[in-house]
Amino acid sequence: MSSKKQLLAQYDLHNVLYNNVIADISDEESNKCIADPMNSVKWLAGHLLWVNASLARISGVPIEVKWRDHFYTKQGGSQEDFDAPKSELPTLDEIRNKWNEDAIAIRKGLENLPEEALNSEIQQRHPIQPFDTTMGGFWAFINHHQAYTIGQIGILRRGLGKEPMGYFAN
Repeated sequence: MSSKKQLLAQYDLHNVLYNNVIADISDEESNKCIADPMNSVKWLAGHLLWVNASLARISGVPIEVKWRDHFYTKQGGSQEDFDAPKSELPTLDEIRNKWNEDAIAIRKGLENLPEEALNSEIQQRHPIQPFDTTMGGFWAFINHHQAYTIGQIGILRRGLGKEPMGYFAN
């Protein structure tokens, strides 16, 4: 299996897991902080949506980055994020719907990337070694970040008294 196919398989899995991990969590529950200083389910779900914009950029797919004023991080944010006008906090359903809408276009863009493009150097900041500064290295880091954050939501899900997240599409 090629590197691109492996990265795409992870991307596809994360789309299933994203929807599964937030299933049956109400908007009210998604706002709860079950222990200080942990993030809420809503913030983590919105942050993953915000991060997905990086995959859209490398795949050449234009998407609207909604609610950027709520879900960026200081170390990963851009000036555009820092200067974003204040918006109303979305519901968890709005975040999920935007994720699923974006995922279709992003998936197509990633699928259409030539395998050779994974070796091209990018200018995007990205914080963690051993990933290199190639498009493939950045994509691999984003996949790791998605898995890590979905795992955090899974722990919060259990803290909210929900059943464990399933690995299969519902």
